[in-house]
Amino acid sequence: MRARIFLKNGIIILAAQMFTYLMDFLCRTVFIYTLSMEFVGIKGLFSNILSILSLTELGVGTVLIYSMYKPVAEKNEEKLLALLGFYKKAYTLIACLVGGIGLILTPFLPYLIKNCPDIKGLPVIYLLYLCNSVCSYLFAYKLSILQADQKLYIITLYNCLITAVKNIVQIGALYLTGNFFIYLLIQIPFTLFNNLFISRQAEKLYPFIKTRKKPELSGEEKKEILKNTFAMFNHRVGSTILNSTDNLIISRFIGLTAVAINDNYVLIVNMINMVVGQIFSALTAGVGNLNATESRETSYKIFKLLHFACFWFYSFCTVCLFVLLNPFIELIWGSHYLFPLPVVAVICINFYIIGIRKIPLVFKESMGLLWQDRFKPLIEAVLNLAVSIAAVYSFGAAGVFAGTFISMVTTSLWVEPYVLFKHGLKMSWKEFWLTNGGYFCLSLFLVIITYFAGTLYHGALFPSFIYKLAVCILLPNLLLLLIFCRTETFKGLLSSILPQSLFSKKES
Repeated sequence: MRARIFLKNGIIILAAQMFTYLMDFLCRTVFIYTLSMEFVGIKGLFSNILSILSLTELGVGTVLIYSMYKPVAEKNEEKLLALLGFYKKAYTLIACLVGGIGLILTPFLPYLIKNCPDIKGLPVIYLLYLCNSVCSYLFAYKLSILQADQKLYIITLYNCLITAVKNIVQIGALYLTGNFFIYLLIQIPFTLFNNLFISRQAEKLYPFIKTRKKPELSGEEKKEILKNTFAMFNHRVGSTILNSTDNLIISRFIGLTAVAINDNYVLIVNMINMVVGQIFSALTAGVGNLNATESRETSYKIFKLLHFACFWFYSFCTVCLFVLLNPFIELIWGSHYLFPLPVVAVICINFYIIGIRKIPLVFKESMGLLWQDRFKPLIEAVLNLAVSIAAVYSFGAAGVFAGTFISMVTTSLWVEPYVLFKHGLKMSWKEFWLTNGGYFCLSLFLVIITYFAGTLYHGALFPSFIYKLAVCILLPNLLLLLIFCRTETFKGLLSSILPQSLFSKKES
C-alpha cells in the first residue's frame, strides 16, 4: 500500500513538475527576449530578497506537518483541528510580518545593486513582488493536512494547472505589451486563487475541517511545537542563506548583468532540484510512517536502497549539467549568458552535494530530529556568507559559489548523517561514509569520462548538443548498470519498485 501511494505521488508529481517547469522555461525565454537584461537581473534579485523574508515562516509548516502524521494515521479529527487552528494563526501572523518587514526594506533597494540602473518604478516592481509573496500565505494552512496524509499529488496537480494558465497569460501579456508591471500584476490573483482552490479541495476530502469547533492544543503540545519550530528556524536560516543570498552578493559586488546570467543557471538547476524535491516531499510522509511502524533495521534497509537510488539519479543529473549546461544556454539564450567552465564546475559540485544529502535529511526530519543539530545551520550560514563575500573580490561569481561549497562540506554533509545515525537509527555510520565516499569517486569518474566523450564530435551548435545529450543519457547509465547490476542493493531496489512494497514487508 505504501509503495503504491509513494509511486502515485511520485509519478503525478514528476509529470506535473516537468510540465510546470516547461511552462516556466517558456515564459522566461519570452521574458528574456522582450525585456532587457537589467529586468532579468531585477527578477532574480527580488526573488532572492523575498526568499530571505520567508524566514519569518520559521519552519512552522514543516513542524506542524510532522505533528500531523500520527493524528492523520489515527484519524484523530479533534487533534487535527487543533493543529490546523494553530497553523492558521501562525500563517496570518507570518503574512503580516513578511509584509511589514518587506515595506521597511523598500528605501534600501538601491544600496543592494552595484551601479543601480535608472529603471522607472523600481520600488513599485519590488512592492508587486512583495504583495505576491504575502498572498502566498493566505488560505495556505489547509494544505498541510493533504501533505501529512500523503496526498501531495493533489496540491502539485492543481499547482501545475493554475501555473500553466498563469504562464500562458503572462506570455501573452509580454508579447502584446512588453510591460513588466502587467507581467507582475498577473501573478497576484493567480497566487490567491491557487491557495483558495486547493483549500476547497481539502475541505471536500476532510469535511470535519469546516466545523465551527475550535479545539486548542495543550500547553505541553504548544511547547513541543515551539521547541521544534525554533530548531527548524535555525535550519531554515541555513538553507535560505545557502540558496538565496548568491544573487544578493552578486548584485551588490558585481552587478545586475551577472545576476541575470546566474539566474539562468539557477532556473535550470532549480528545475531539477524542485522536481526531485517534490518527489522527496512525497517520500517524507511514507518514511515518517515507516519509522513510526517498523524496526530500525527495516528503516536502515530502506534507507540504503533510497540512498543508492538518490546517488544514481544525482550522478546522472550532475553529468548532464556539467556537459550540457553551457551548450544549452548558448543554444537558447545566447553566448552572452554564459559562465566560464570552472564556474559551472562549482555549480555542479554544489548540486551533487545538495542531492546526495537528501535521503539522510528526509529520514532525519521524518524522525523529528530537528533539535539535535539546531546550531549547525547558523554556523553554515555564517561560513557561507563570510567565504562568499571574501572570495567574490578575487574570484567573482566562482567565489560566491565556492562559499556555498565550503560551508556545506564543513557542516551539513557530515552533521546530518551523524545526527540520523546516532539519534535516529542508533547504529554506526562507518558503512554509510565508506559507501558515500565510493559514490563520490564514481560520480567524479562519470563526469570526467562523459565530458571527454562529449568533446569527440565537433560540429555546429545544435548537432553537437544532440550528440552530447545522447552521450550523457547512455554512457553514465550504462556504466552504472554494468557496475551495480549484480549487487544486492541494485536487486533490492529493483524488486522494491516493481511488485513489492518499498515501505512494508513482503505480502503473502
